[in-house]
Amino acid sequence: MRVGVYVDGLNLYYGGRHLCGRGKRGWRWLDVAGLADRLIDRNPYWSAKQATASRITYCTALITGGPAADARERQQNYLKALLATERVNIEKGTFATRQVTGGDIESGVRRTITVPEEKGSDVNLASHLLIDLHSDLIDAAVLITNDSDLRLPARHARLHVPLGTVNPRGTPTADALKGDPDDGIGGHWWYSLIADDFFSCQLPETVDTHQRPDIW
Repeated sequence: MRVGVYVDGLNLYYGGRHLCGRGKRGWRWLDVAGLADRLIDRNPYWSAKQATASRITYCTALITGGPAADARERQQNYLKALLATERVNIEKGTFATRQVTGGDIESGVRRTITVPEEKGSDVNLASHLLIDLHSDLIDAAVLITNDSDLRLPARHARLHVPLGTVNPRGTPTADALKGDPDDGIGGHWWYSLIADDFFSCQLPETVDTHQRPDIW
């Protein structure tokens, strides 16, 4: 049973930060393929059919510009480590910035700030899911996100293959991503990650030439 796993990288990162603690070490150097295997193995029906994560697509946006050079370097190091496992395909989106003007909560003075916005990850994720589905490359799929914008591709996928929908934040699944286990072809399931899913699925300290950052 060939399973395609489609990961919203930023959603997953913020889920880990929420569940594990922003300043805590031991969760950021995440073995995405190991997490995919763990999610598949927890479903006894899929395990009985010898399901394997045959395609893993990690969609993210690259940190660019400004004072975030250290964070950018760590991100690129991590992405290279994922690629070095030879199990994860990375699809890159971008960050765009927009100006937001509003009143300061304490002083009431209006000011304008620059806010980064991720662009492309949800479209890239949906595209890979649907391309793989209609190219007959997968027999089932796992969607790791809680982005309600993915309602339509998730609903379409459930017509054709069993779909596991995984919420990275450990909170209730977004209403738009909910459904019935028997929708379409049936056999669907939903799961919310817990902190142990992050802590138990870590890459080796060094992957090829790429080493876990000290603060991670």
